[in-house]
Amino acid sequence: MRTCTVTKTALVALLSAAHTFVGAQAAGVADPHNATNSVGTCELRIGSGPAGKLYELMVRDIQAVCGAEVNVCAVPSVGGLPNLMMLSASQVELGLVQLDTLQQMAKGGDEHIAALQAVMPLHTNLLHILTLRGGSRLPSDKLSVFSQKKVLRKFSELKGAKVAVVGSTQLLGQTLNKAMNHGMELVIAESDDKAIELLNANQVQAIFTDGGWPLPSISRHKHTSGLMLAEFDVPIQAPFVPIKRSYQGLDAYNLTFLGSPNLLVTRPFKPGGQIGRQVARLQSCLTRQLDTLKEGRFQAGWKDILDTKATLGVPRFGG
Repeated sequence: MRTCTVTKTALVALLSAAHTFVGAQAAGVADPHNATNSVGTCELRIGSGPAGKLYELMVRDIQAVCGAEVNVCAVPSVGGLPNLMMLSASQVELGLVQLDTLQQMAKGGDEHIAALQAVMPLHTNLLHILTLRGGSRLPSDKLSVFSQKKVLRKFSELKGAKVAVVGSTQLLGQTLNKAMNHGMELVIAESDDKAIELLNANQVQAIFTDGGWPLPSISRHKHTSGLMLAEFDVPIQAPFVPIKRSYQGLDAYNLTFLGSPNLLVTRPFKPGGQIGRQVARLQSCLTRQLDTLKEGRFQAGWKDILDTKATLGVPRFGG
């Protein structure tokens, strides 16, 4: 496991990790240069997410409703940050990304990321905070053998805790640490399963993982797993929004989550060029099929979209 703190060095480490992931894909794990789907060679490659998480499932929905018009395929990643790296490196044509991640990386000096355009808004990602139902010992408590385990029910109770961060929560965790002066020690976990291993071993006291509701990697757990969801209980500022959701299996009802809007973004292709016309066809198809996506047997995240042209301050592809 690795730790990160709110420093420029840590941000460089995160970017390096993302580039390493992209490099692994190009080496054969999921080659974005030779991506194919069930129909054939891709016209548009979309940076998605881990198998079974909502980014990947949303791309499946896109394929289902628009695949006959535009041949698209998913390029797996661990989330929004590697998707931005692949877009910057011209290894995909489109990608799913959180607005806060896009804003932070655009400010970091990468002109290719700053130039990205929004095809349409997507669902809202929720920060899921997992803790142990039976409690954990915080690092400061370990000095005493008589210390009691603490049940961590709220984000405000994580001051000084070790937190495993998965995917885009690596960057989000740094943002929250700095904004709230929480003094958390962030431990980078390669997957949700690895983060749970660290939590059960008390090597961390909480997990940050994100995704749209309902998040499959959270829904699969029951209250008998020993896991629980902690509530986000501190003031929230834009671009974040508070959202109430429930997970019946974990006995979590009307819990407040930190929400971060998502976008489907693309590189600034010429509208009249070959790839630009394909992106425009996909944009038009998704707009026309939005009611089908909302009302059919697709992911609940499509219901978050109220206006396909409301791109949250990011320049819209096609104007």
